[in-house]
Order: sequence, then C-alpha cells, then structure tokens
Amino acid sequence: MNITVSEIEGCACSICEISANSDSDYFVRAFGESRRFAATSETVADAFGFCPLHGAALLSQEGLSRGIVRVFRNVIPSVMPSLVEKHIRAERYQRIFFAARTACPACAYDDRIVARHIARLACQFSNAPDQTTPRHLAMLCVTHMQLLAEGLKPTIRLAALAQYIDDLDETVRAMDIYNSPEGEMTAWSYEEAILFHALNLVGGRPTPEPNPEKSALAEALHRCPTLAAGIADANACPLCIERARARQRWIQNVPTSARHVQDAWLFFPTCPEHIGAVARLGYPKLTTAVATHALHIVRRQLRQRVLLLIREAESRTAAAEARKAHNKRTKPQTENPKPVAPRTTRCPGCERLGIAEAHASGRLLELLQEEKHRIAFGRGYGLCMKHFAEVYMIAPQGVVRSILAESQRDRLAKFAHMLDEAAIGHAKKGSSVSQAAPWRLELHRFCGFT
Repeated sequence: MNITVSEIEGCACSICEISANSDSDYFVRAFGESRRFAATSETVADAFGFCPLHGAALLSQEGLSRGIVRVFRNVIPSVMPSLVEKHIRAERYQRIFFAARTACPACAYDDRIVARHIARLACQFSNAPDQTTPRHLAMLCVTHMQLLAEGLKPTIRLAALAQYIDDLDETVRAMDIYNSPEGEMTAWSYEEAILFHALNLVGGRPTPEPNPEKSALAEALHRCPTLAAGIADANACPLCIERARARQRWIQNVPTSARHVQDAWLFFPTCPEHIGAVARLGYPKLTTAVATHALHIVRRQLRQRVLLLIREAESRTAAAEARKAHNKRTKPQTENPKPVAPRTTRCPGCERLGIAEAHASGRLLELLQEEKHRIAFGRGYGLCMKHFAEVYMIAPQGVVRSILAESQRDRLAKFAHMLDEAAIGHAKKGSSVSQAAPWRLELHRFCGFT
C-alpha cells in the first residue's frame, strides 16, 4: 500500500520521540536527584565523561548546577588513579581507556529506554492479527526499524523488512522526482511532507545544533590555524579544535560534491547526525539529494539483509533435509555454505572525522617530542578526557606519556578546586550560578568542545 502525503504529514518515528524525551529525563534524574549522585559519579568516571552531543546538553543544564558540582566532585577523585602512569596496564583501566571514545552514560540510558520500548513494540507487532498495517512500520526510522526487526521471529522479520523496503521504494520514487529538473524547488521545503518523511527515515529525530557555545570553537579555529598553535591555546582542547576543523572541511565539500554526482558518495552523509548537519545548512535541493542518497544506501543494505534471511531459511531447510537423509542412511548430495552477513557502509562524514582525529592524535605526539611544544602544551588548555584517553594509550613510554599524565592530573586538580569553591558559593547564595562560572568552562574537560 502506498504512503500518501496526508498520512505522513506531521508524523515522526515513535521511538525517536521516546528517545528525545529520555535525554532530558536522564539529566534530571542523574543530576537532580541526590540519591542518584553516587551511581551517576561512578558511570561518568568509568566513561571519562559524555559524548559530544550529550556533553553539549549537560553544559546547557544551568538549573542543575548544584547536582553537577556534587557529582563531579566525586568523579575527579575516582578518575585520578587511572592517570597514574604505573596503572596504565591494569586491566580495569585498560577497559576504561579503550572504551572511552564511545562510552557515554546518557547514551547508555537512552539505549536502555529505547530497547525497552522496541521490545514492547516487537511483542505487539508479533501478536497482531495483521502485520501489514502501514503505519506500524512506515513511520519508524531505519535505525529503529532494524532494532525492531531483531526482536521479531525470523518469518515475521522477513515479512516486516520486505514491507518496509516497499515503503522505502515509494519514498525513493517521490524523492527522485524532487531531484529531477521538473521537481526544482524554489523555496526551503523542509516542511514538505515527503522530504520530512525521508529525513525522518534516514535521520531519525533531528540532533541538536552543535556548538552551544559557538564562540569557544569559532574563536579557537580562528586563533589556531594549525595544531601547533592549538596546543598552546588556553581555552579549548586542541584535538577538539582539529575535529571541528575537519568537520568544517567535510561539510564545505558536501555542496561541491552535489554538483559532481559521481563523487557524491565520497562526501554525502549516511548517519543521522551528519544528515541533520547538512539539513541545517538550509539548501533544499542539497538536503533532498543527501536524503535520497541515504535512502538508496539503506534500501540496498536492507535488501541484502532480506536476502541473508532467505539464505538462512534455505540453509535451515537444507540442514533439516540432510538430517532426514542421514536418518535414512543416505548421504546428502550438497551442503549449503553458511550465509555471509552483508557489509555496511560507513558514513563518509564519520569516516573523515575519524581519520582526521587519528591523524591529529599522531601529530600531537610528534610535536610533544620537542621541548618547545611541551612547554606550550603545559601552558595551554590540555586535552579533554576523551581525547586524553585516545592519545595516552598510544603515547610512547617515556617523557611524552609522563607529561600527558602529569598535566591531566594537574588540570583535574584545578577543576576539583573550582568545584569546591562552587559548592561553597552554592551554600552561601542558595541558588544556581551563572553560565560564565569558571568551573562551567572547565566542565568541557568531561564534555569536550562540540
């Protein structure tokens, strides 16, 4: 059944809406309820802070400043032992360091909430008398549809994915019309129903605008044209600056690649975060082209997945027949090979940012081999905890690794002192403090610069 404009207008993925509400719920619970402070401190310490998006969300929680101060007063003493160089090979700290890049307590909370609702939806869907109701599936974003499919029985999963692919086909055809010369859009059409639906499918809920404190990174990018200049900057993590620079370069190349269709796959994003970043540029045709490209990618991947399910079913059937033949003391004629899972396509935006960060980490270690850069690093901001974990684990044993650990301990001790003063200020004033408070600026240590 085709999805009409009237059916999809104003609709969004129901799981995405649940996920959106879970973020604010997490911060209120974690930093607003004192009985949860100990558990929050432990999870934040083990994750070395938050992912960039949730870090930005935490930095905007001015009303929770009392809880934030109390939690991080516990986090810092818990983190300090991991910064002692002799502990670098300890199993517990190895797990923390290697997981730090992707670890985030808020993401983990969101994953649990989403998993609970996905399981409930999968149960409802499996028990429904009619699994072909369009709105059951068509409004789920691709990410959550795939999670839902994992919770379904193989036979139902195959039918659900096949139907979902049919819905994608309808949307792709509509988007291809928009991409044609006859479908030229003369005004911003983000609210256009079909485009909205396409963005909902491939992008899920819109991610927050990055750079909540735009001046921090914008000024740092202007002040620090090179990594060597960045390590001397007193107001931002140099690797966060390099990541922002790489993101800036990538996003500038997206409109250019759109004019050269054959090169679009090198730059067009396929993950929700970076699809949202392109949509925020405000170019209707570019947004349509990017959404269409992502739809083609996910449709191909889902088709491969359906094919894999079919092969698995055939393999099970062949195995059953083989057992039956064996029981009759006859040798089966053929043996089906085990189906191979399809390869997934990584988002070019994520790919380029990952390469840029890895290159910047290696370059930072090269610079720190020289005394003049070590002195500059000591005077600068240093590293946020996420980038520290990444660099520290690959740093060569000796002076560079020692300097990294020592400087991070010193900066966290300074942060702890600020938090002590903030706690005294809270007790005296009996109210929250302003966004410009020194400890809030130092909070970037665990939140990064987005």
